[in-house]
Amino acid sequence: MTLLIAVADAVADAELVASARHLAEAAGWDARAVHVREPGGPELRSADAEGLDIVELEGAASAELARLVGMADVDAIALGLRSAVGPGLGHVTQALLERPTAPLLLVRPGMRRLTTLRRLVVPLEGSPSASSAMRHADDALCKRGREIVMLHVVTRSTPDERGSFPAPRIVDQEHYEWSAWQDEFCMRFSQCPEGGRHRVCMRVGEPAPTIVKEAQAVAAELIVLSWSGSFAEGHGAVVKKLLDTAPCPLLIVPAG
Repeated sequence: MTLLIAVADAVADAELVASARHLAEAAGWDARAVHVREPGGPELRSADAEGLDIVELEGAASAELARLVGMADVDAIALGLRSAVGPGLGHVTQALLERPTAPLLLVRPGMRRLTTLRRLVVPLEGSPSASSAMRHADDALCKRGREIVMLHVVTRSTPDERGSFPAPRIVDQEHYEWSAWQDEFCMRFSQCPEGGRHRVCMRVGEPAPTIVKEAQAVAAELIVLSWSGSFAEGHGAVVKKLLDTAPCPLLIVPAG
């Protein structure tokens, strides 16, 4: 089980390497670093980042990383976003997001560095396909002493996928009915046997700012969310906003 850290600049990517190594430790994965030098691209300024040896390859970065995922037992790829504000996605990250083959850990400059993993936020819209983030969080990160906040943001639209379980549209129901919904929501989407604490949190508002606000409020070290793999026709708006505004690293899991 391996977390592959894609290093573009050993100095600039220090925050990426630190957060990625701590995530790998929390998940029980090996951490390996790779630098893919694209044609005409600069050489790596350092052959080592915080004691982690870096394997150097040449070629198109997104294609080489995808190839490594296909060949090795890679559980996730860690990549650094290039700017703290604005369109800092980068062509490699965008290519891997558009053809997702493994979860992506994305770290932006200025994010809260992941040093320990005590609390993570998993946004869930209530559809089975989008619950892959929760399955991944349970499989890899659920552990006694950690809390997983299962965040359901109520919006004007609801998922129409068969088997979906969004919050009731009437918000003035009796308290016990909301408690029953939370219990059912947790049972449907969480199956962790490792003793980690799970808490269902329901909020009303726009998804991206609500996710950011909740992550800040609970001092989350990681946000884990599902991703469909498409920016076309307005898709991916929540992911785009979180790339610029999330207060902590993001683990983007391909929707299944």
